[in-house]
Amino acid sequence: MQQPYVELFNLKKVYPTPHGDAVIVDGFDLRMDRGEFVSIIGHSGCGKTTVLSMTAGLLSTTNGSVAVAGKERRGPGPDRAVVFQSSCLLPWMTAFDNVMLGVNQVFPHADKKQRRQMVE
Repeated sequence: MQQPYVELFNLKKVYPTPHGDAVIVDGFDLRMDRGEFVSIIGHSGCGKTTVLSMTAGLLSTTNGSVAVAGKERRGPGPDRAVVFQSSCLLPWMTAFDNVMLGVNQVFPHADKKQRRQMVE
């Protein structure tokens, strides 16, 4: 059996509230092969965006793991991305500067010229 390209194993996300823990996602598993197209469908508030955000590394997991190409991933990286439903640009910044925010996070050790070339 071929190893999946992306694997989500036992993902869980819990937020503490004054009235007890709010369990948003619990025990979510998914295996995807390279090039496979997958849709996550569910009612509003069921945790779809939370799962995508954990997969992209934009949101930490309470439990479980995300693996890409057989390696566990924590935090954002250039091997994963999310296209948001609504605009998520910082309106006081140029498009170039908005892209540079991500490049600076993913490639902090690249020199200024290299990061500029990536954005361009």
